[in-house]
Amino acid sequence: MACLTSDNCRTITYAKSTSSCELFIDTPSEYGSLVAQTGYVTMIAIDDRQLPGPLFPLHGITVAGYGNGTSGNANNALKTPWGLAITTNNLLYVSDLYNYRIMKMKIGNLTGSVVAGTAGVYGGTPTTFYYPTEIAVDAGSNVHIVDTNSCRVMLWRYNSSSGVVVAGNGTCGSSTMLLDHPLGLAVDSQGNIYVADTYNHRVMKWAVNATSGKVMAGVTGVSGSDNQHLYSPYGLYLDESNSYLYIADCNNHRIQKYRVDIPSNGTTVAGGNGAGTARNQLYQPYDVCVSKKTGDIYVADKGNFRIQRWSVGATSAITIVGTTG
Repeated sequence: MACLTSDNCRTITYAKSTSSCELFIDTPSEYGSLVAQTGYVTMIAIDDRQLPGPLFPLHGITVAGYGNGTSGNANNALKTPWGLAITTNNLLYVSDLYNYRIMKMKIGNLTGSVVAGTAGVYGGTPTTFYYPTEIAVDAGSNVHIVDTNSCRVMLWRYNSSSGVVVAGNGTCGSSTMLLDHPLGLAVDSQGNIYVADTYNHRVMKWAVNATSGKVMAGVTGVSGSDNQHLYSPYGLYLDESNSYLYIADCNNHRIQKYRVDIPSNGTTVAGGNGAGTARNQLYQPYDVCVSKKTGDIYVADKGNFRIQRWSVGATSAITIVGTTG
């Protein structure tokens, strides 16, 4: 998930693909947004000035990768991109999952450069990844990276040739010092890290320079469907100004909202009516983002091949991109 800090929410994006991974709001482009698909990244142009209703006219422009479904390891190719981040100066960062690297490119230039990892080499060293998934880029161009199969979060500082571990320690486990195949990530303005610790069914918060984390949501090692539990949390969205954390609770087919400033159970704000295709249902949501202007919740409803928009307080959603099923 990637959302910029400026209050200019214009677009969301999704493409009908079983490997589409990301949902974006608040991109710096006036009428565009981005989605990672197998082998490439596509820009979806959305011009709301033409909209008579909820349907969005779309056309895609490839901004990273070959664009024809072909994968590769050259600097103009990708192989199952997963995480995306966009900076205010129109730099695009992509976690290139099966090339074990993080790429950076200027939007409009299809050739990028490796900023973290070693292309084609996987591992758990300071210079390698074993499936980099979610990423976050701060104002100083430092990159936080979820290294899923190494069960850690890495920080690569700007122009660094190696990273440092800032959450987990490279060993998979369930203690508060460890993570187990994390996927989601959010970083606040103070540098605190929120991690969707997927296999442990919890979300952890790691303070700056901490050697262990704190359970913010879920119960370690216990999946469940009540408001105290999670079942394979994936994407995260942090609404820092209002002290809320939104969690894509994948296998519960819902979006949960938690307070981050006080202990609390979750509140279901989207889905929660079992897996399905109806407007009040989700099917394995992967990611979530919230409009800073309206509070509307946008969900990458992965199992239904669609993006759903839930207005504040709504009991059902509108499909704004994609075709159900």
